[in-house]
Amino acid sequence: MNEDGMERKSDGFRVLYDQFVNSCDAAEAAGKWDKEEYGEMEGYFFNTLMGILMNVVNADGNIGEREAEALNENFGFSYTVDELIELYGYCGKDLEANYAENTRAAMELLCGIDEGLAERFRELVLTICGIVAESEDGVLESEEHFLDSLKDAVLK
Repeated sequence: MNEDGMERKSDGFRVLYDQFVNSCDAAEAAGKWDKEEYGEMEGYFFNTLMGILMNVVNADGNIGEREAEALNENFGFSYTVDELIELYGYCGKDLEANYAENTRAAMELLCGIDEGLAERFRELVLTICGIVAESEDGVLESEEHFLDSLKDAVLK
């Protein structure tokens, strides 16, 4: 993806993310979220999103510089490729084993609060996954397979 395309998609993602966070804040304020059980709503769904994204960046078995840049740009991180590899080394096996179950649970919670909020999260997930996957000058077959399985199995 060229820089202009990535920047436009990133701008769109940030708008979606801000809207989702505002909706989470509203749901918490309305008492629709159990902070005692799940913690902060924004944090819960951020962690779910990061679990998915770590699987996207490593879908081809390689975490690339452009993928690190995409994560950094969209979330205000400052990770190097080596730091992401180290992070994945610490938690990658758990993320691979549990991301689908964690994402399904997150979607069930959102659907119980507001179907529209669940749809915004789906859109948010698919948007950022696409940005990260496309950041390396196109989506590799392994990344495409992961994204298809995410769409089919988890984000229905």
